[in-house]
Amino acid sequence: MIQGMGPAMRKYLKEGELKSLLEAPRRMRDRLIIKMLYETGIRVGELAALTIGDVDLESGEITVQHAKRHREGRKVPIVNGWTKTMLRDYIGTRKNRKDPLFVSNKRGPLSRRQIERLIHKYGSEVGLDKDKRHPHVLRHTHAVHALKSGIDLRTLQQNLGHSSIEVTAIYLTMDIDDRKEEYSKHRLPGMEISDSKERLDDSDKTSGEMASSHTSYYIVSGDV
Repeated sequence: MIQGMGPAMRKYLKEGELKSLLEAPRRMRDRLIIKMLYETGIRVGELAALTIGDVDLESGEITVQHAKRHREGRKVPIVNGWTKTMLRDYIGTRKNRKDPLFVSNKRGPLSRRQIERLIHKYGSEVGLDKDKRHPHVLRHTHAVHALKSGIDLRTLQQNLGHSSIEVTAIYLTMDIDDRKEEYSKHRLPGMEISDSKERLDDSDKTSGEMASSHTSYYIVSGDV
C-alpha cells in the first residue's frame, strides 16, 4: 500500500495530465519521445544519447549505454506494443547502428536541451503547471504510477538505475489529493454507520435530548 508523504515528494503528472501531454504532439518523433520518457523512466540525458543500435525491438529492450552510475550500461524493457510499432516506423530504413535514435530537423542528434524545450512547449500547450513542464517529471510519473500498479520497489530501482533502494523509496509517498482518494476507496472500520442511527432530527429533539443522545456515542475525556 502506498502511504504517507514527506516534504521531498517530487512533482508528477496525474492520469488526465499525462494523457493530455501524450496526445499533444502531432509529430511522431515528439510523441515517441514523451512516450518513452514516461514508459521507460529513463533520464532525459540517457534518452538523448540513445543510438539505433541501443534499441532491440525483437527482445523488447533498450540498452542505456551512458547510464548514470552504471559504467556497463543497463537494460530497460519496452513492453508496450504501440510504442514498439512507433519505434519501428520512426527508425524506418535507417540501418547504421551508431546513428542517434532521435534526430533534429537537420538530421543531427537531438540534444538534451532541445528535448527539454520540446517537453516545455507541449506542457505549456496543454496547460501544465510550470514546474511540471520538464522531462524529469515524466521519470517521476513513471515511478509513482509503477508503484501504484503493483511493481515492487526493487524492480523499479533497477529500472531507474538508482544506486540504492532508499533513493527509490521516495516514490512511495503520495500527495494529499491521492491520499484522500485512497481513503475514500478504503473506508476505515466503523465509518459505515447507517444514517438512521447517526442522524438526529433537530425538529423532534430538544438541545438537552440531543446532548444526552450524543453522550451515548462519544466518551468525553481529557486523556486522549
